[in-house]
Amino acid sequence: MIWREHLTLLHLPTTSVLLSLAVLGSLLAQEVYSDRLLLFLAQIFLGGSVAANHFDEIVNRPWHTKMSIRRLWLIAIIGLLAFVTIGLYLTVKVTYNYIFFVIAESFFIVAYDLELFKGIFHNANTLGTSWGLVFLGGYYLQDQVLSPLMLIVSLMVCICSMQGINLYERGKSFGKDCSYADPEAKFAWDTLRIGILTVDAITLILAIYRFWPSISLLI
Repeated sequence: MIWREHLTLLHLPTTSVLLSLAVLGSLLAQEVYSDRLLLFLAQIFLGGSVAANHFDEIVNRPWHTKMSIRRLWLIAIIGLLAFVTIGLYLTVKVTYNYIFFVIAESFFIVAYDLELFKGIFHNANTLGTSWGLVFLGGYYLQDQVLSPLMLIVSLMVCICSMQGINLYERGKSFGKDCSYADPEAKFAWDTLRIGILTVDAITLILAIYRFWPSISLLI
C-alpha cells in the first residue's frame, strides 16, 4: 500500500534522532518556549524527514518504492514548502536572524538528497553539518544567543552525527534485509540502533525534567 511506502521513506529511527537533536538543542536554552519548540519540531519533520527522504528516493530509488516520480516530487515539494513557510513565520515572530537557518537547511535538504552539483554535497560531512545546525537552530530559536560553549557543543554534535551517518551507510544493507550475512554490516547497524536509542532516551529524560512543573500540574 502507498501509505506504507511513505512510512518506509520516513526512516523512523533516523527521523527520531533528528527530532531528538532539535529538542535537545531547544532544552539547553535558559528558557524554553513550548510554542516555538513545537513549531520547530514540525518544521524539522516536514523538511528534514518528509521532504528530504522523498527527494532522496527520486535519485536511484535507494528504498525501491513503487511510487511514481510525480508523487515523490509532489510530497517532497509540499514538505519543503511547509518547512520554509514555518521558518518564515518563526523569522518574523522571533528573530530575523533565523532566516539564515532556513536558507542553509533548505539548501542542505535539496543539495544533499537530490545530489546536486555532481553529488559533491552527498556525503556524511554535509548531512552531519546539517544535523548539527538543527541542534544549534533549536537552541538559538529559544535564546537568540550563540555562546562559545554552544558553538563547541554543536560542533561535537556535527562530528557525532557524521559518525552515525557513516555507521548507517555501512549497516543499511543489513537494515534493509536482516538475512544479509555481512557481520560488519550487522555490527554497524546494531551499534547505530544503540546510539539512536541512547540519544532518544536522553532527550526524553531531559524533556521530562525541564517540563516536570507543567506535567505535575496535569497529574
